[in-house]
Order: sequence, then C-alpha cells, then structure tokens
Amino acid sequence: MSLTHTLPTPPLPLASPSTGQAPALRLPPAFEAFYGLHHARYLAYARAHLDAPAAATAVREAFGDLVTHWSDIVSRLNPTAEAWDHFTRWLNARTRPLPLHADVGLQYQAVVLHHIAGCSITATADATGQDPSKIRYLLGSWTRPTAVTSRTEAHPDTPDRQARALPGPGDRRR
Repeated sequence: MSLTHTLPTPPLPLASPSTGQAPALRLPPAFEAFYGLHHARYLAYARAHLDAPAAATAVREAFGDLVTHWSDIVSRLNPTAEAWDHFTRWLNARTRPLPLHADVGLQYQAVVLHHIAGCSITATADATGQDPSKIRYLLGSWTRPTAVTSRTEAHPDTPDRQARALPGPGDRRR
C-alpha cells in the first residue's frame, strides 16, 4: 500500500483556446530590472560590432540566452559581471573583434564601450560589473592602434560603413 498519492499534473497549454496565441511568460522581476538597466549599453556594444538591425537581433537573442541562465547568474558573487561575461562570450562567438590591441578582454570591452559607443566611465563600469577605478586604469593603459584608424578600414564589408576614428588615450570622455 502506498502512503502517498499523486495526482497527474495537467500539461501546460501550448496555446490559449480563445486566441490561439502562446501564453505570456512572466520573467523574474530581477531580470526585468536588469534588462531595463543594461539593455541600452549591451546594444551599444553590439552596434560597435554589427549594423543596427543585426545588433538589435543579437542583443534580443543574447538576453534570451541570459534569462535561461538567470538562476545561475544571480547566484554568483557579482551577477552583473557574470551576465556581462556571458553576453560578451555569446556575442564574440558570432562577430569579429574590432582592430583594437588590448592586453585583456575587459580592456577591449572597456575601450569599445567608452571610446566607440560613447559610454561614460561610470556607465562602462556599471555595464561590465567592475569598479570605475578598474575601468579608468584599463582605459588609461590602453594604447591606440597605429596601423588601422577606423573600423571601416579594418572591415570594409561591415554593413555599417560609417567610419569612426578610434580615439587615442588623450581623447578620453569622462
């Protein structure tokens, strides 16, 4: 004789019988807040690597990937840095890097966000989950490439053909 009795769980509806549409999904409130805070910066970073429509699609897909890993991300010591690392790994697998010599990946990312996307040091630090002093150091220790001066020259087949001169260390925005 069994002491427990389980009722069968009904399957989730695949579509609403009245509208024929899939049910709306409720995202965790923390993810919705994270999305609201970081979407614009993630999009700016992606636009440095892709044309506008492709960047929008890539960021939408990347956030979809982030939400599937959300419980793991928020369990980490620095969820913002973890989410940024996850996002940049996801984007790097789908794009080519810009012709920037950087000592470490975070320096490259800081240069793209700050010098190319126009984010302030504070906004760059917020997006990457790093302290502003670390971002300031990475930007201050970056040396401008001399051989290539714009992303169009480096990637002539890039759909977004607006040439942007890569700034040197003396051209910092605060």
